[in-house]
Amino acid sequence: MKFDTLLKTPYTWNPDRNTTDGVVYGSIVRMVRNLPEFPFPGWSTEAHREAVAARILPVIREIRGFKSAFYAEMNELSYGQRRALLTRKQLTPCMAARQNGCHVIIPQKKNLFFMVNEEEHLVAHVFNNGLDFDSGLDTMAALDDWLSERLTFAYNEKDGYLTSIPSEAGDGLQLYCLLHLPGLTCANMMNQVTKALEKLHVSISPYFSDAQDDTGHLFVLFSIPGPEGSMEELQENFQDVINHLVRREQQVRRKLQVEPGLHMQDAIGRAYGLLTNCRRISIKELRDAISLLRLGTLQGIICWEEGEQEMLVKLHHFALDQATITAQAEEKGDPALCIRRAAAARDFLNNHPHYFSEINV
Repeated sequence: MKFDTLLKTPYTWNPDRNTTDGVVYGSIVRMVRNLPEFPFPGWSTEAHREAVAARILPVIREIRGFKSAFYAEMNELSYGQRRALLTRKQLTPCMAARQNGCHVIIPQKKNLFFMVNEEEHLVAHVFNNGLDFDSGLDTMAALDDWLSERLTFAYNEKDGYLTSIPSEAGDGLQLYCLLHLPGLTCANMMNQVTKALEKLHVSISPYFSDAQDDTGHLFVLFSIPGPEGSMEELQENFQDVINHLVRREQQVRRKLQVEPGLHMQDAIGRAYGLLTNCRRISIKELRDAISLLRLGTLQGIICWEEGEQEMLVKLHHFALDQATITAQAEEKGDPALCIRRAAAARDFLNNHPHYFSEINV
């Protein structure tokens, strides 16, 4: 599969209401494994990495649906292509900095992808909609059994599966959650949230690659890996943290909606006015505006003829598609991109009939 074809492939996970009222977009389970006879990628030579890839890649090709997948060595990808995959969450920041002997494998119509010689020899990520780690863990358990029949992984009885960071040795599993937090962001509460999560040994970072970029109000919450056999407890504790954060976001949304001055309706109306009338718009402005339109949809302020569920997905995909286009064009310095982006925003609203409802506050 060619890179352009990959970008045209629909996302394998879609943000919807699920059980969390539009706060949780998706869940990711990460599994890492290493081969025993080679140094970890951070200490390896190019020859080592090539040998690891020669051992692992043929096995991945045997997995159903992976023969026609997108395969690329990192030195084959441009800066813009790497940024595009980062935006789609089909590459990690660590992998984006890699070169020779490091590979990414992304299939069509599957919520699973692989990286070879990232921080570890083999890394697998599986996505699911909403707060659903069970499906991802089941997929990883079946994958681990299948891989273990064909590859030998570094393991001992005391530490479990060995990793490049000794404190992360164990079952080799980690949980991530993608969250939409416009309420907490607009209320300037994210610093408080970050500090509170640190005390719970949970980390949060902006969805997009810039550590200071909270535009779009999207964040990635991730657990600290635990020792082997601790996943059940880790999952339970992590989900408790997520549920608490979801409740807090919902509380802030309700407060913003009913506070004097119609703060939320004003913010949503301004975002709508910007997208409807702009002739130039930056990607950061677009992310924020689309985020507020999603919030307005969830709060019943904006109603769409196509239905709420359908439009929540389309709004999110439109924002990510524009971010992907921007990521690829950034290295070219296209001066007309902000003009085309504004035209795309106007066309999107024109092509999806909608109206504002009267909200009594």
